Amino acid sequence: MDSLIIYPNCRYHVHTSTRIFSLLHDAARTFRVATFNIHKGADRGNHYDLQRTIEAIARLDADVVGVQEAMQNHPDFNCDDQPALIAAGLRKRTGRPWTHVFVKAWITDHRQCMERGRGKDIETEGLAIFARDRILASSSVRLSEGRIGLAVRVASMPDVPVIVTHLSANQENQPGREREIATLLPWAVRQGPGVLIGDLNARPDASELGPVMARYRDAWAEAAARGRAGGVTSGSTRPFGRVSRIDYVFYAPEGHLTLDSVEIVDTSTLPGLGEVSDHHPVVATFRRDPPAHATGAVHTR
Repeated sequence: MDSLIIYPNCRYHVHTSTRIFSLLHDAARTFRVATFNIHKGADRGNHYDLQRTIEAIARLDADVVGVQEAMQNHPDFNCDDQPALIAAGLRKRTGRPWTHVFVKAWITDHRQCMERGRGKDIETEGLAIFARDRILASSSVRLSEGRIGLAVRVASMPDVPVIVTHLSANQENQPGREREIATLLPWAVRQGPGVLIGDLNARPDASELGPVMARYRDAWAEAAARGRAGGVTSGSTRPFGRVSRIDYVFYAPEGHLTLDSVEIVDTSTLPGLGEVSDHHPVVATFRRDPPAHATGAVHTR
């Protein structure tokens, strides 16, 4: 075989066969984590196309992806079980054994899809985490009505909990975010040093993020300071004219990861894709530090 060819938005492009082993070895030493508010599978114009969402997630080339605004049994979105369909779509698209966990955040008593024989449960919105390999354990915490934190550990990095969240929106809900963070952080600390990702609905200088910044490092800010930030140069995670960075990858400095680079991906610049959501995904690439102990069973907390 003369060359290895992978889709142009994947981590590697075209390399001679003599470098294949080295590239695979380098990939095994990295851990890529992404956060993406998928806006219920619709763009800013509310045009629903879950296949476009699946394609965007696949092109992030991440090991773990935490998403916000994943829907189940909503009549406006084909009564789809979006987390299950995304996982199945990723398996088909990439040939990898993607697994996922979904936890309900918003819980309603709406049963339109069930009444039509198309849905399996009540209408709900929640958080989902997708992993390219096996999810060993998961746990969640309720922060407020409609807001949760979701944590997983995956087989490739069992020592590193990955936590995703989605905090209350809008300026007037700052007190709500403060209360949510006050519940989230102690729970996150109990999971152990790892990665905290999500749509926090607050800019980096917002006072409510002070406790988060004190506990974790802001991956994009650190990467930008070292010239290792790519994609949207302003740091904005919203596809609007003004700069608004509200989606984050944080990591605990005492954990088993060393930050390599961060990219804020404007999906509208990717060939054949276009705008996917009203948020840009954020992808952080870490180098794996040697684990403190051998891989073993991990139990849900």
